[in-house]
Amino acid sequence: MPADPEVAPASDQPGAPSPEPTLSEDLVAMLDRLAQTIVDVLGFGVAVVNLVRPGDRLEVVSVAGDEDARAVLLGTTEGSARWDRMLAVSESWGALCFIDHRNEAATADIFSWVPEMEIGLDPAAWHPEDALFAPLVASDGSRLGVLSVDLPPGGRRPTPATCRALEAFAISAALAVEHATLRQRAEASEARYRLLASQDQLTGIANRSSIIDDLGRTSQSHNQGQEQGQSLEALAFLDLDGFKQINDQYSHLAGDHVLRTIASRLKRRLRPGDQVGRWGGDEFLVLLRRLESERDALVVLERLSAAVAEPITYGEHELRLTVSVGVAFLDPGEELDLEDLVRRADAAMYRVKRAGRNAIVVDDAPPG
Repeated sequence: MPADPEVAPASDQPGAPSPEPTLSEDLVAMLDRLAQTIVDVLGFGVAVVNLVRPGDRLEVVSVAGDEDARAVLLGTTEGSARWDRMLAVSESWGALCFIDHRNEAATADIFSWVPEMEIGLDPAAWHPEDALFAPLVASDGSRLGVLSVDLPPGGRRPTPATCRALEAFAISAALAVEHATLRQRAEASEARYRLLASQDQLTGIANRSSIIDDLGRTSQSHNQGQEQGQSLEALAFLDLDGFKQINDQYSHLAGDHVLRTIASRLKRRLRPGDQVGRWGGDEFLVLLRRLESERDALVVLERLSAAVAEPITYGEHELRLTVSVGVAFLDPGEELDLEDLVRRADAAMYRVKRAGRNAIVVDDAPPG
């Protein structure tokens, strides 16, 4: 079935994929300090931290030491396949991995950056195509990244003591990255939970609980004088006409498609600062703020009614509905009684239903 162009984009729908997680500034700053400490304390000319990122790649997030290396490497990414090749041709130095330039499998293209340095004749001398790195591994064995170093002190291969110290730095880096990753996942899960708790799962707009909370905040700020005397506000109940017949004739799947389409149309046709939510079933609630006059609200509601009346394509069918709207106004300076405002808008909507539907009725009952 072709998608209706009115339906909200995937990013607005429940269950949409999350955007790529960003690295926290605190984590990057900590890794910068760790890399700089490796340079200052252990004497390496370059220390580089690569972290695993989405898309099966590693990104250079921190470079300390040689400015040329920093300019070339920082922010670059490499696919995991290159690191797998490096692991495959390396020899184990405890928890570290060393690539000897004499290893025929270590071709030059495996390296992202090669330092400019004199090549000594001493077998213990460091060669520009030697490489030393420490995989950063999570507690579950998964790869978090890679800590790599170059240009060891004295231009010679690092001593066992230096290697042990580098292993300790790698453990510290892995713990910091894992902690930051777990915290970020927890925060993302909490944010997702809050979104799900406030979002209607079918339509992606605010749900009843979220509307009540928002109305409560509006009531509190209004009655504390933050909004009094500034502008008119309105609450509107919208009830779809003919929705039950669509459910009965075309199935509940068609009804769900209609509700998603209508919700998307209502959301897009509101003014900035206004809110729409699904009250339940085929009922929607609209909160209009900062109105100059009642006519301003009616213009918006007429626009919403026209949006509902536009045909909705469902497979080979063209579905049509109308909407009954009841609206209650809150005058500037008027004490806001939340339950009373909702009751007045609901009563006005039912007056439309009894009078034949497909209209907008303004509540004319006195507050209270």
